[in-house]
Amino acid sequence: MSESSAASSTKLTADKIQFKLKEELKKTFANLYEGTLQEGEYAPLKDIFTELYVIKGCTGGVNAQHEVRQMEGFYPKPGEISVHFSEIFKVQSGENKSGTKVLTLGIAGVGKTVSVHKFILDWAEERHNQDLDFILFLPFRELNLIKDNPLSLPELLHYFHPELSRGDIMEILHRKYTVALILDGLDESKIPLNFNQKKVSNAQEKISLNKLLTGIIKGELLPSAVIWITSRPAAANQIPRKYFLIITEIRGFNDSQKEEYFRRRIQNQDEASRIISHIKTARSLHILCHIPVFCRISVSVLQEIMKKDKEMKNAPTTLTEMYIRFLIFHTRQKSEKYYVEQNMDGAVPSSKREKLGVENVLKLAKLAFLQLQKEQLIFYEEDLKECDIEVEEAVVYCGVCTQIFKKDEKFYSFVHLSFQEFLAAVFVFLTFSDEGNLLLRNWWEKMKWMYKHTLDDLLKTAVEKAMKSKNGHLDLFLRFLFGLTLESNQRLLKSLQPEMEIKKEDLKGTVDYIKRKIIKKKSSENTINLFHCLSELKDTSLTGEIQNFLNSGLLLTQELSSTQWSALVFVLMMSEETQEKFELKKYRASEEGLRRLLPVVKNTQRALLDRCSLSKNVCETLASKLISDSALLELDLSNNDLQDSGVELLSAGLKSSHCKLQILRLASCNLGEKTCESLGLVLKLENFSIKELDLSNNDLQDSGVELLSAGLRSSHCKLQILRLSGCMITEKGCSSLASAQSSNPSHLKELDLTYNHPGEAGEKLLSARLEDPHCSLETLRMKHGGEIRIKFGLKKYGCDFTLDLNTVNPGLSLSEENRRVEFREELQSYPDHPERFDRCLQVLSRERVTGVTGRCYWEAEWSGVHGAEVALSYKTISRKGGGADCEFGENLNSWMLICSNNSYSVQHNNYRTDLSIPPSGCRRVGVYVDCPSGTLSFYRVSSDTPSHTLTHLHTFYTTFTQPLYAGIRVYGSGSSVTLCKVE
Repeated sequence: MSESSAASSTKLTADKIQFKLKEELKKTFANLYEGTLQEGEYAPLKDIFTELYVIKGCTGGVNAQHEVRQMEGFYPKPGEISVHFSEIFKVQSGENKSGTKVLTLGIAGVGKTVSVHKFILDWAEERHNQDLDFILFLPFRELNLIKDNPLSLPELLHYFHPELSRGDIMEILHRKYTVALILDGLDESKIPLNFNQKKVSNAQEKISLNKLLTGIIKGELLPSAVIWITSRPAAANQIPRKYFLIITEIRGFNDSQKEEYFRRRIQNQDEASRIISHIKTARSLHILCHIPVFCRISVSVLQEIMKKDKEMKNAPTTLTEMYIRFLIFHTRQKSEKYYVEQNMDGAVPSSKREKLGVENVLKLAKLAFLQLQKEQLIFYEEDLKECDIEVEEAVVYCGVCTQIFKKDEKFYSFVHLSFQEFLAAVFVFLTFSDEGNLLLRNWWEKMKWMYKHTLDDLLKTAVEKAMKSKNGHLDLFLRFLFGLTLESNQRLLKSLQPEMEIKKEDLKGTVDYIKRKIIKKKSSENTINLFHCLSELKDTSLTGEIQNFLNSGLLLTQELSSTQWSALVFVLMMSEETQEKFELKKYRASEEGLRRLLPVVKNTQRALLDRCSLSKNVCETLASKLISDSALLELDLSNNDLQDSGVELLSAGLKSSHCKLQILRLASCNLGEKTCESLGLVLKLENFSIKELDLSNNDLQDSGVELLSAGLRSSHCKLQILRLSGCMITEKGCSSLASAQSSNPSHLKELDLTYNHPGEAGEKLLSARLEDPHCSLETLRMKHGGEIRIKFGLKKYGCDFTLDLNTVNPGLSLSEENRRVEFREELQSYPDHPERFDRCLQVLSRERVTGVTGRCYWEAEWSGVHGAEVALSYKTISRKGGGADCEFGENLNSWMLICSNNSYSVQHNNYRTDLSIPPSGCRRVGVYVDCPSGTLSFYRVSSDTPSHTLTHLHTFYTTFTQPLYAGIRVYGSGSSVTLCKVE
């Protein structure tokens, strides 16, 4: 046979096999279980809205939080790359798709399995991915059933695809076809995967399923196959990440997709708008609507409510009430539906139908509770029997509670983990008076319970059990249990179980108990769920108190108890504003504030921790707790004394493969060469994600820049913006930067070298990169250069000016070339001038200290027993009269440091603050203004060392809108102030 004939025959065989496979896959995946009363149990998959928000990469490592807590941090972030599942195996240009392995992560119920089904159906119906010859589907939940059976690879594939003959399977395995293997639901696997076993090479050999699966994943068997594995995040570490080329994460619906879903599902658009508006006002409901199944539940409940309540005045605002209504409505509907089907005349007493509904719900609730304790979402026949659910009755249960409990061939599950937790809480609540209560584990607990079992006891017991959970798997169960105690919710449940007595017990003791628990917990993060429990009880005493502090502006000065700190964390965690941006200095600019509010910082995209008096002590915490497993994209630590050792600790987090930080600001952090060495190593990493780095106002010097440039040269470095303003850089440092640009010209777009000393040669080197068409550099800033810029510390910003003879008050005299001002008993004969202070003993500088975009540092020394005042002022300050609009520190136009022999004070807009640091014999002060960052700082200058040690006194934070002038005020005989040369 000729080669062409052989090829033709091979293609014909492949087409036949492919046709059989596609036809079977169409039948299997054409319809999706929906469980809506109006549409029946199944609906065409292609007609159901399945578009989800999916990103390339993932938010972090294994997250031990409850998945509902994780959802609170899910929102689109800048720089995320969204993908469509039709392109899941798409690789970079020039790369070979063969052997590509993809891991897709997503919390329970977010749409992983539905997405897989849609992908397979699109291939079978020839809409997408026709470059794949075959798709073979191996779900872990079915693999569990054969976990003890030794199999060969062909036998495994034939087990899952019996529509293909053994000959078909051998054809697929032995020809060079592009085969995709999809292993769905790693989190459901009961098969221990060991990746340290001997290599598997014989596909025909019968081996354990463990060896077979690890051989496939490692590429020892079917090495050219593309593989797609889905998993919940907590279970994904069963397979080392090194085996995956592509990692994606399903976030569920984003906000626009939520709205689109509702508008597609609800024909009446006015109803849709009302439902959307209602859900947006209830934050807990809006968060859960990331999950498609919860959107479906919400639609069914709210549409039913709107039949009698168009304005939805009594619509549920909590998850507990939503699920109670869902349970009641569908239990009733399915009970009646089943009995009508079994008794064609429909003459079944309502009491009998109700009894069936209650009995079924309690059995399902018991199952939910038992499996929740085991942290199981998928149930098997033996689990049903444990709850007196006969296997042959399972189909009936699925018919009775179609939306609540779904049957998937040989497997059973609730529609979502949260509903399982709700039913578990219902079971405990309805049966809690029984001495056999399943919350009780030992005989002593049971003995105590027999003599006293109040609702208060139940809730306290549940709190204790939930708080012992390391991964918080009982958190939502606990919230539901508290929600069920509300009388309004009990009345709803009573309609399901008429004989139930409404429990009107006063739960003030429970509330006080929870508050005591909150006080005892050192970590605010560990108390978040307790606040949710208080919220379920409608107790807002703690959060209301904090909200009052926030509204009054007293929070910055008010001493908070540990309970109030925890309440503040809860309030901020529930705020959409802080999810996008969190500014620590608005609440407490201190290390204690950061420690207390750490959960909020972890939950935000932009953490602005600048100017918060932080030290190197916080860096290890930030590295381990924030960068490795948080939502952070921007971290601003500027104007904190972190030092090199702090950045070295921080770098450990920056090196993490889970770090998604894109912007890092470390301006004015007292950094040097060692910091550049640490960051230079980070820049070289393949997973490096930072695109903007600010190291301005640190004495890095040329030696530091050279170390940093070593990282910039790396092809892995994707840095786009680098700010090195005021870093003591000369021509040598510029040469290192220019060389790095030549080695890696594709990424850096903006370089700030203002307030350095590049010299003519340095400017020329970097300007050449700007003009190079192969270099991506677009913006180069090198203004305000000069030799003074290579001085250490603030002295590099030293400025020289004189006092203005036209503004000086007649009670003052100028000398020493207008650099000294002194109080005079006799008035000086100055000519009249519109800019002169006629009543206030003040003078302004002749030259402006800085414009609105500059920086300046100057020093002044005072003498005399009466002290002096050193200020910065706009030129627009009033000059005539002695009112507040003229005096430094009394108005919005000026800021002032008041110096005396015993103390310092600062004043702005007539608000005075006494400072705790004493002069200690020092009579020289320093003034530094940084207009771009909006800071004005005063320092005590000690003359006991040649370098004149600076001690920070106070910093004003503002936005400067006009050029600034120096101001001095002296009063009393012998008082004077001299402008000092900054050496």
